[in-house]
Amino acid sequence: FDYPGADIILSSRDCHHFQVPRTSIVSNSSILGELIQRTLDSGDANAGASLPVVQLPESGEILHCLLTFIFPITPLLPSTHENIMELLPVAQKYQMRTAPTHIRGSVSLQNSLPTGLQPALHIYALAQKYGLRQEAL
Repeated sequence: FDYPGADIILSSRDCHHFQVPRTSIVSNSSILGELIQRTLDSGDANAGASLPVVQLPESGEILHCLLTFIFPITPLLPSTHENIMELLPVAQKYQMRTAPTHIRGSVSLQNSLPTGLQPALHIYALAQKYGLRQEAL
């Protein structure tokens, strides 16, 4: 994920790097904006790298999918129900402005409801695990 005009790198816990413009991230999440600023101020942004690096605790798949809901590109959902259910709380954790609404919309358009009891219970359990009351109902 190398977006034009990138001036920072977001790095996932599994070492995926996403080159993005800081202004786009900050305008979508004040929490990420503060985290980026603290990292830059502390000097922990890998001064030897070509761009400052901000380490985030999420996986590369989750960050990649989250970024597709911020930038004007085709939004992507993670490949598994578990990761889809993880994506929404991450967007909420970073207090993204519009991403949670767009994620919910994409999930409802792209994923049919489970027809069997086991898949339905599995998705319900995941919604409970991540505190997604609206999705659990």
